[in-house]
Amino acid sequence: MNINYMRTFLVALETGSFSATARHLGLTQPAVSMQIQALEDYFGAKLIERQGRKLELTRAGVLALQNIKASLDLVDLTRRNIDELATEVVGPVLVGASTVPGEHLCPFLMGIFIKRYPMVKPRLIIENTSLVLARLHRHELDVAIVGAPPKEFELHAEPIFHDELILFIHPAHRLATKAQVSLDDVHGEPFIGRTAGSGSRLVLERELARHGLSAGRLMVVLEVSTSLAAVNAVEAGVGLAFVSSLAAGASIRAGRGVARRLEGLTFSRALHLVTSPRLYNGRAVAEMAKFLRSTEARAVGEGRQREWQKLS
Repeated sequence: MNINYMRTFLVALETGSFSATARHLGLTQPAVSMQIQALEDYFGAKLIERQGRKLELTRAGVLALQNIKASLDLVDLTRRNIDELATEVVGPVLVGASTVPGEHLCPFLMGIFIKRYPMVKPRLIIENTSLVLARLHRHELDVAIVGAPPKEFELHAEPIFHDELILFIHPAHRLATKAQVSLDDVHGEPFIGRTAGSGSRLVLERELARHGLSAGRLMVVLEVSTSLAAVNAVEAGVGLAFVSSLAAGASIRAGRGVARRLEGLTFSRALHLVTSPRLYNGRAVAEMAKFLRSTEARAVGEGRQREWQKLS
């Protein structure tokens, strides 16, 4: 029996509907129904019945609820006890990251971590912010670093790094020679935008809205799912882009693009460490989270952030 099916069962009872459970866990509604059905098939009894728009437990479901909660608590206790037996920090750690920290910070951070804990085997999974948070909520990841804090999930987020979106311009573009670039300057210019679910896009839309502006004012000719694709599109002459300074650093150093701040606007953001308070994750995960909060890790982030400022 897949233990995640038991967790889906508990979430369904908390939310009161399969559709709300699907939104909560980042699944489709048929997937939620399939997991509940699989649980009922395993126990050989109907556990949940629909009463109007609500979900009601059957008599078997009441018994299952008590024992499923106890079983999950026992699984967490077993992991904790096994960890206490170990003399070294060992085991896998699944780290989720959105594209900017995943591509431009995490490789450096993981390099330091595995030298300190050679028996720990981190696995880095890079997706957009929304997908990473959904996977963390489903307990498919142990920790995450993303560009926007969670709004829909019961997760704990804390800012650990700083990032800034800059206007990235091809060096041959007419705006590349301007020391100050205004919103009027970029009006009508072709832009490369980020797809929905991107932390960078959320920050851009939030800052523009704070000044009474709409992101729809930008003439987006191409949407891409990663910051690296946006940087490459600017280098190819497709248009302008708002990208993370971390993502544009190498291109700026090589002279393939220039960075400018948009006059009167500051697209700064925190990169957040996100954890799930509902699950015991073990010593390896605890040490990873502790390291990511450390001054040593913060120094790595600050060093990467300063690189583009020297060149802009």
